[in-house]
Amino acid sequence: MKRIFTITLLLSIYTSTQLLYAQTFTPIAVTGYNADIVAEAGTDAVAVTSTVIDGSNHILHTQSFAATNGIGGGIVDNGTFVSGTRTYQMNPYTAVNALYLSANGNVANSLAAGTLTFATPAMYSKLSILAFGTENNSTVIVTLNFTDGTSANAGTLQIKDWFFGTPFIFSGMGRLTRTTTSPTVDGLPTEPRMYSFDFNIPCADQSKLVRSVSFLYVQGPNISSRALIVGLSGVSFTPLTYTSTKTDAVCGGASGSIAVTATGGTQPLSYSWNTTPVQTTPTASGLAGGTYTLAIRDANNCVTNVTETVEMLSTTTLTASAMPTQICAGETSTLSVTASGSAVSNYSWTPGTGTGNSITVTPTDTTSYIVSAQDGFGCIVRDTVEVAVKPTPVADFNVLPDTVCLGTGNTLTFTGTAGPTATYNWHNFAGATVQSGTGAGPYDIRFNAAGQYPVQLQITADGCVSAMATHNIVVSQPPIASFTVSKTPICAGESTTITYTGTNSPDAVPTWNWGGGAVRSGTGYGPYTITYERNGTITFSIQDGVCADTAVPVAITAIPIPVPDFSTDLTTACAPQEINFTNLSQLADSYTWTLGNGTQSNATDPVCNYTVPGTYTVSLTASAQGLCTRTITKTALINILTPPVAAFSAAPGENVPVEFKNGTFTFNNTSEFAVNYSWDFGDGNSADTEDAQHKYELPGSYRVTLYAANEIGCTDSISHAWYIVTPDLILEIPNAFSPNGDGINDTWIVDGLKARPMATTEIYNRWGQIVFTGIGYTPWDGTRRGQPLPVGTYYYVIKTSADEKPYTGWVALLR
Repeated sequence: MKRIFTITLLLSIYTSTQLLYAQTFTPIAVTGYNADIVAEAGTDAVAVTSTVIDGSNHILHTQSFAATNGIGGGIVDNGTFVSGTRTYQMNPYTAVNALYLSANGNVANSLAAGTLTFATPAMYSKLSILAFGTENNSTVIVTLNFTDGTSANAGTLQIKDWFFGTPFIFSGMGRLTRTTTSPTVDGLPTEPRMYSFDFNIPCADQSKLVRSVSFLYVQGPNISSRALIVGLSGVSFTPLTYTSTKTDAVCGGASGSIAVTATGGTQPLSYSWNTTPVQTTPTASGLAGGTYTLAIRDANNCVTNVTETVEMLSTTTLTASAMPTQICAGETSTLSVTASGSAVSNYSWTPGTGTGNSITVTPTDTTSYIVSAQDGFGCIVRDTVEVAVKPTPVADFNVLPDTVCLGTGNTLTFTGTAGPTATYNWHNFAGATVQSGTGAGPYDIRFNAAGQYPVQLQITADGCVSAMATHNIVVSQPPIASFTVSKTPICAGESTTITYTGTNSPDAVPTWNWGGGAVRSGTGYGPYTITYERNGTITFSIQDGVCADTAVPVAITAIPIPVPDFSTDLTTACAPQEINFTNLSQLADSYTWTLGNGTQSNATDPVCNYTVPGTYTVSLTASAQGLCTRTITKTALINILTPPVAAFSAAPGENVPVEFKNGTFTFNNTSEFAVNYSWDFGDGNSADTEDAQHKYELPGSYRVTLYAANEIGCTDSISHAWYIVTPDLILEIPNAFSPNGDGINDTWIVDGLKARPMATTEIYNRWGQIVFTGIGYTPWDGTRRGQPLPVGTYYYVIKTSADEKPYTGWVALLR
């Protein structure tokens, strides 16, 4: 027996810095340079470069620059450096073309670390840089970065100084002073030098795409040393793949072989089999049964291992058979085996634990049985025989619905499995009438009476009979939903009685909806007492298993309860008083008033005249639709009072002349049924006391009026006239006063002058000078022209009228 297969493997990890054979390095386009170190055109080296690269102001220059400036040396103009199988390509001289590094970046324009990023990531087995150092040798650590995000350490490189280092691959280019004019060259004909530094890609990483290479400058003994990397090249890599062809060995001998064909990797390849003795060709022969490993080593010492197993082939054959080869589930088949070629022993059957050359099996599904035996060399020989288990039909179906109300049909849908030639026995559908359907269905059936019916199905297909499938169908007798209502319409808040009048089974469930009514009593089928505050509709249904019935809804009219209320324009008045009533009732359409004085009214807003003092209770009954009434009573609402009677007497009395100095009258109130009083004295003055006393300030005849009011403002009045005041016959004149501001006798007052408005008064000092003049009633404050007069005696002259003798005398001014 031969087997051929192809596998692509990652190379086993193996690293070496030894050059095994010539490999071709090709330039790799990268970015990441930071310095322009090559003067390529013109005569000004400073203008076409960015920095010096050693401690003595030197750079590199091209052969074209040398020719232009009449100097020697120079690197190739195209930047392509070729040495044997190696080619390096510098960046254009008009751009940055070197990675310029120093310890911690302490040298001007240099970096402590840098990364060269590949323009196109690719797989490589080796990489090499074109580089040199200045101001002594340099050390850099190299790290490979892959597109899958991983990194690998590629080792540490010792980069030699550009003078006198060996081995080198390019030399004698000369170095140029970086000046604006007249540059000079030294180092010719052997200096400076460039070197190649190779580093392997680890075997395990050669199948990854390299994204970039990072360089970290390591501090050396010379703090001024620096490294310059000017080119990167690599050896492209193709992963190793192989195919193998195997020939198994004859039992008892060593006739097997394994042939491997490998491609890719880094050529040349070497081979080593783990045979005894070791075979070193791609094909191993003379192999006995067993497992063998081939180590394929490429030119970079990366190893790929290939493992194959050589089987042992016997010259004996087994032939297994089954009788019968097809059975129904649960039946048996007899398996037997015969051997040809040589004798065999130790028969065994799988699956199972059967032994011998004949066994009986009862598989549940189609099964391949393997019989094994040993030939004379101990090799295992096998054969296979299949017993097919014919699918047993599955008699299953669903019923929708499986419980119905009498008069409703059932749908039977076949959900089992059966072949196209199967026959279906539904056992007469348990007596149902078939509305539609044949064979596997679906069927629409209907039963003619309530009850429980077992519907059965059994299927026969290809000689195999299914188990019986049974589904019970329940047919229920429908209920009758009906009820009566004792009263409607009703007043809001009133109750009505609901009585069930239908039929149902014991398991039926009633559902009532009272349409907003409140249940006062009742459960289940009732009867119920329900209170309604507003209109509602009663609905009722019965669910009896799958059967249901709904009663005719009954509307309940709830008449809103009237809200009686009223107001009056007066609640307290004096008899007689007409009172207006304002009806504030709501939800009413008729009214009955009881007004407390024996009067009733059906008016909406009645008016009632109360003539007799007393307290009256008023009631209002409001009705709606002649069914619903409410009454409001306001007790002692109307208070009718006796009206007041005004009366008084006076001393002095009416029509009795009284001198001004005696013009004080006393009024005695004799009114009845009054609590508040108001006096009008006829001279513009008034009082609100019960009894009054009043002094008139001018002569005259006066009418006095008394107003008497009770507690609610009912008023009566009475007037008496005349009360007569005459001027004094003789004036009473004070003979002293004390204008000292103590509020006592501060002014000289002649009270009787109030009754003589045309009288004049003159006051003289002891020298005969007038110090005060007054007309009528004018009190003197003891001043002249606003200034206080001294204490002393002053002479007065008072003239009351032309036909009366003047009043004269002395008045003392005291302090």
